[in-house]
Amino acid sequence: MNRRHAIAVALFGWYLMVPPSNLSQTSAYKQPLSRWVIVRSFDTADSCEDFKDTFFESSRQAWTLGVLNPAYRDYMFAACAASDDPRLKGN
Repeated sequence: MNRRHAIAVALFGWYLMVPPSNLSQTSAYKQPLSRWVIVRSFDTADSCEDFKDTFFESSRQAWTLGVLNPAYRDYMFAACAASDDPRLKGN
């Protein structure tokens, strides 16, 4: 990746975000996106969605086997957001 591409990704990438885990499950996902936690960044929306779906599905399968990944709860509400999404700026 050249420097120009790296700068473009930093300015116009995608974030996989989860609600704050220090709140109850019933209220965490209702928090403004600006309070959510960035888990990982991606070059495209598709790669973000693919990662989220794969993680969620593998966690769900483990849950049915009785092995719950601690991040499963957070990923239930995970969302991909563009790095320039105005909701990330807060009030």
